[in-house]
Amino acid sequence: MKKLDRTGPDRRPEDGVPIIALAHNEVNILGAFLDHYRAITRPAFLIVDDRSTDGTAEILADAPDVTVFTPHAGSNYRDDKAQWRSDLLDAYCDGRWCLAPDLDEHFVFPGMEARSLDAYCAALEAEGAEAVATLMIDMYADRPLAEHVFDPGDGRTLAETFPLFDGPAEVPAGYFMRPTSGRERKRWPTPPVAFSGGLRHRLFTDHMEGLPGWKAAAIERLNRLDRPINPGPAERARNLAARALTYRTVRANANQTKLGLIRWQAGMAFNGGAHKVDRALPVSESIAAFLHYKFTRGQAGLEYTAARGQHNKGARGIRKMLERGDVLARSPVWEGTRRYEGARSLDGLIRDIPG
Repeated sequence: MKKLDRTGPDRRPEDGVPIIALAHNEVNILGAFLDHYRAITRPAFLIVDDRSTDGTAEILADAPDVTVFTPHAGSNYRDDKAQWRSDLLDAYCDGRWCLAPDLDEHFVFPGMEARSLDAYCAALEAEGAEAVATLMIDMYADRPLAEHVFDPGDGRTLAETFPLFDGPAEVPAGYFMRPTSGRERKRWPTPPVAFSGGLRHRLFTDHMEGLPGWKAAAIERLNRLDRPINPGPAERARNLAARALTYRTVRANANQTKLGLIRWQAGMAFNGGAHKVDRALPVSESIAAFLHYKFTRGQAGLEYTAARGQHNKGARGIRKMLERGDVLARSPVWEGTRRYEGARSLDGLIRDIPG
């Protein structure tokens, strides 16, 4: 591998589903992450420990189903996270379905209460798909965001501590799905859509406030989650209209898209995070979700991430959140809040394979 070394034994179960993740000082949510994926499949965790100092490394080293890797000297998350993922995916996942979550992301797929992940993958193969567009859904509680702290020792699970999320809603709130532009697809052809919206969009952006009625109506009609991911001729015409009328407005939203479940091909590369890849793959009409536990270490956790500066654009998004102390100081609950009680709770946000 170009940037990684394996540290410790290879603990992959022979029939395990590869789960690729990168970890840095995430001891408070690590157990919940491992438990979630153990509950939905037989996992083969392939985890990069990026110089953790809080006990994360020790937990990973003791886990019976985790194979641990560490970066080469001089390699860092900001510059090399895409290569770290490629090293693992090319070495262990070629031709296989695999999951690529962050440590704060829990994968949820349609119908998971009644079928296994293997059965879902089999249905995707029958559809002819090799990737699933995955919507990141920010999870929260009815308390100020600055006080969103998860303590694994308090007797409640992560999902019980942060059970709330934004459901479907009218513009300017809610979630959106826009077609990517030709320029975007030339560099990163998969997926052909981009999701946005949810809690962070609602609380930390204002560029969609006060839109003219016609533009709000156009966004509502042309960027809904129930539109096809793979457009036919009629939908392609609508996509051109969407681009002309709404692209600049919706493009400014934070990207809430991941390729959470993908059948890997050696030589492909993610753009950095697992948001998009540099090869054209058939994408399912199904939409899955990552329950995204972004806020679990309070304001101090956001300040640590901002100071570390290893995330996208020097953690600029986190820095902007910290500038909004008024938002961090209040509960994010609003009239569109829903409670998560299983995959069916996400109706209107995720969807199954047609037919």
